[in-house]
Amino acid sequence: MATEILKEDKSSEQKLFQAVVLQAFEDVLTTHGKQDSYLKKDAHDWFLNKNNRFNDICWYAGFDPEIINEKYKKLLAEGKIKFTRLQEAWIEYRNLYKNYRAANTSVERRNIMIKICRIKIIIFNEGLLFIRSVRV
Repeated sequence: MATEILKEDKSSEQKLFQAVVLQAFEDVLTTHGKQDSYLKKDAHDWFLNKNNRFNDICWYAGFDPEIINEKYKKLLAEGKIKFTRLQEAWIEYRNLYKNYRAANTSVERRNIMIKICRIKIIIFNEGLLFIRSVRV
Protein backbone atom coordinates (compact mmCIF):
# COMPACT_ATOMS: atom_id res chain seq x y z
CA MET A 1 0.00 0.00 0.00
CA ALA A 2 2.71 2.48 0.97
CA THR A 3 4.66 1.98 -2.24
CA GLU A 4 1.47 2.37 -4.27
CA ILE A 5 0.71 5.71 -2.64
CA LEU A 6 4.24 7.00 -3.14
CA LYS A 7 4.40 5.82 -6.79
CA GLU A 8 1.51 8.03 -7.86
CA ASP A 9 2.39 11.09 -9.90
CA LYS A 10 2.66 13.74 -7.18
CA SER A 11 4.99 16.58 -6.38
CA SER A 12 8.09 15.82 -4.36
CA GLU A 13 6.71 17.85 -1.47
CA GLN A 14 3.45 15.88 -1.42
CA LYS A 15 5.37 12.58 -1.50
CA LEU A 16 7.47 13.79 1.42
CA PHE A 17 4.41 14.55 3.55
CA GLN A 18 2.82 11.25 2.52
CA ALA A 19 5.97 9.50 3.70
CA VAL A 20 5.64 11.25 7.07
CA VAL A 21 2.09 9.94 7.53
CA LEU A 22 3.06 6.46 6.37
CA GLN A 23 6.06 6.43 8.72
CA ALA A 24 3.76 7.29 11.62
CA PHE A 25 1.56 4.31 10.72
CA GLU A 26 4.65 2.13 10.53
CA ASP A 27 5.80 3.39 13.93
CA VAL A 28 2.53 2.43 15.63
CA LEU A 29 2.69 -1.06 14.17
CA THR A 30 6.13 -1.85 15.59
CA THR A 31 6.56 -4.34 18.41
CA HIS A 32 10.24 -4.23 19.29
CA GLY A 33 12.57 -2.46 21.73
CA LYS A 34 12.93 0.69 23.73
CA GLN A 35 13.30 3.22 20.91
CA ASP A 36 10.46 1.65 18.91
CA SER A 37 8.24 1.94 21.99
CA TYR A 38 8.99 5.66 22.20
CA LEU A 39 8.33 6.19 18.49
CA LYS A 40 5.11 4.17 18.74
CA LYS A 41 3.83 6.28 21.64
CA ASP A 42 4.74 9.54 19.90
CA ALA A 43 3.00 8.48 16.68
CA HIS A 44 -0.02 7.23 18.67
CA ASP A 45 -0.34 10.60 20.39
CA TRP A 46 0.13 12.40 17.08
CA PHE A 47 -2.77 10.51 15.49
CA LEU A 48 -5.10 10.97 18.46
CA ASN A 49 -4.32 14.57 19.39
CA LYS A 50 -5.02 15.88 15.87
CA ASN A 51 -3.24 19.17 16.44
CA ASN A 52 -2.56 21.75 13.74
CA ARG A 53 0.69 20.06 12.74
CA PHE A 54 -1.17 16.77 12.18
CA ASN A 55 -3.83 18.51 10.13
CA ASP A 56 -1.31 20.44 8.05
CA ILE A 57 0.83 17.40 7.29
CA CYS A 58 -2.23 15.39 6.25
CA TRP A 59 -3.48 18.15 3.98
CA TYR A 60 -0.01 18.68 2.44
CA ALA A 61 0.10 14.92 1.82
CA GLY A 62 -3.23 15.09 0.04
CA PHE A 63 -5.05 13.22 2.83
CA ASP A 64 -8.10 14.32 4.77
CA PRO A 65 -7.00 14.43 8.45
CA GLU A 66 -10.43 13.24 9.63
CA ILE A 67 -10.22 10.14 7.45
CA ILE A 68 -6.67 9.39 8.62
CA ASN A 69 -7.78 9.80 12.23
CA GLU A 70 -10.80 7.53 11.68
CA LYS A 71 -8.62 4.87 10.04
CA TYR A 72 -6.25 5.00 13.00
CA LYS A 73 -9.08 4.68 15.50
CA LYS A 74 -10.46 1.74 13.51
CA LEU A 75 -7.10 -0.04 13.71
CA LEU A 76 -7.10 0.57 17.47
CA ALA A 77 -10.66 -0.75 17.87
CA GLU A 78 -9.82 -3.86 15.84
CA GLY A 79 -6.82 -4.55 18.09
CA LYS A 80 -4.36 -4.24 15.21
CA ILE A 81 -2.54 -1.55 17.17
CA LYS A 82 -1.86 -2.27 20.80
CA PHE A 83 0.86 -1.67 23.32
CA THR A 84 2.56 -4.63 24.95
CA ARG A 85 3.35 -4.57 28.66
CA LEU A 86 7.02 -4.11 27.76
CA GLN A 87 6.23 -1.11 25.53
CA GLU A 88 4.07 0.42 28.26
CA ALA A 89 6.91 -0.05 30.74
CA TRP A 90 9.43 1.66 28.43
CA ILE A 91 7.03 4.57 27.96
CA GLU A 92 6.53 4.87 31.71
CA TYR A 93 10.32 4.76 32.15
CA ARG A 94 10.75 7.67 29.71
CA ASN A 95 8.07 9.72 31.49
CA LEU A 96 9.58 9.04 34.91
CA TYR A 97 13.04 9.91 33.67
CA LYS A 98 11.77 13.25 32.32
CA ASN A 99 10.19 13.92 35.71
CA TYR A 100 13.43 12.93 37.44
CA ARG A 101 15.39 15.42 35.35
CA ALA A 102 12.85 18.16 36.11
CA ALA A 103 12.63 17.44 39.85
CA ASN A 104 13.65 20.32 42.07
CA THR A 105 14.54 18.52 45.28
CA SER A 106 16.50 15.47 46.26
CA VAL A 107 13.37 14.03 47.91
CA GLU A 108 11.46 14.29 44.63
CA ARG A 109 14.35 12.71 42.74
CA ARG A 110 14.63 9.88 45.26
CA ASN A 111 10.91 9.09 45.06
CA ILE A 112 11.01 9.11 41.28
CA MET A 113 14.14 6.95 41.26
CA ILE A 114 12.33 4.33 43.34
CA LYS A 115 9.60 4.22 40.68
CA ILE A 116 12.23 4.02 37.93
CA CYS A 117 13.84 1.04 39.65
CA ARG A 118 10.47 -0.72 39.84
CA ILE A 119 9.88 -0.08 36.14
CA LYS A 120 13.35 -1.43 35.33
CA ILE A 121 12.41 -4.70 37.06
CA ILE A 122 9.24 -4.92 34.97
CA ILE A 123 11.24 -4.19 31.81
CA PHE A 124 13.79 -6.87 32.69
CA ASN A 125 11.12 -9.48 33.46
CA GLU A 126 9.04 -8.65 30.38
CA GLY A 127 12.18 -8.74 28.25
CA LEU A 128 12.96 -12.23 29.55
CA LEU A 129 9.43 -13.36 28.73
CA PHE A 130 9.82 -11.96 25.22
CA ILE A 131 13.14 -13.75 24.71
CA ARG A 132 11.65 -17.03 25.95
CA SER A 133 8.68 -16.67 23.61
CA VAL A 134 10.99 -16.11 20.64
CA ARG A 135 13.06 -19.21 21.43
CA VAL A 136 10.02 -21.52 21.50
